[in-house]
Amino acid sequence: MSGRIIPAAILILAGLIFYGGSAFAHGVSYEMVDTSPTITFKSVFSSGDSIAYGEVLIYSPGNSEVEYQNGRTDKNGVFSFLPDKTGIWKVEVDGGLGHKLMFDVNVSSPDKKDLTPDNKHVNQLQQSRPILAAFGISLIFNLALAPLYYMARKKIKIEKD
Repeated sequence: MSGRIIPAAILILAGLIFYGGSAFAHGVSYEMVDTSPTITFKSVFSSGDSIAYGEVLIYSPGNSEVEYQNGRTDKNGVFSFLPDKTGIWKVEVDGGLGHKLMFDVNVSSPDKKDLTPDNKHVNQLQQSRPILAAFGISLIFNLALAPLYYMARKKIKIEKD
């Protein structure tokens, strides 16, 4: 039986290595496109594809529970909104299937639209790609070796009896 498990594990591992790029396409990021008179940003997956028609929620500085504006990105992943006061505006973009982007935009003057994003343009998931790869490989090896370990224990137990 172990003769069947090892080739299957190797086949699965090879498939994940060769097609692993699509497995790590969960990162999302954004880019500020225009800051006057509206705030316009473009949201993309780490693969470079736009988050087309992603759900967007905008929260004003004074209210983080009820959205100031909601809508969807266009086919290019672009969304615009017009803030009416200064402060830190919270933006959430949901690309579906667990792809969620959250970032803050600091509006210092509602007339000037002097904007500074309060965090990096890269999602934390995208920054930790080597850690995720190491974790994935470790998980695959552990899942592949666990049945072999239990079969070896069972064989030793049978030999002792």
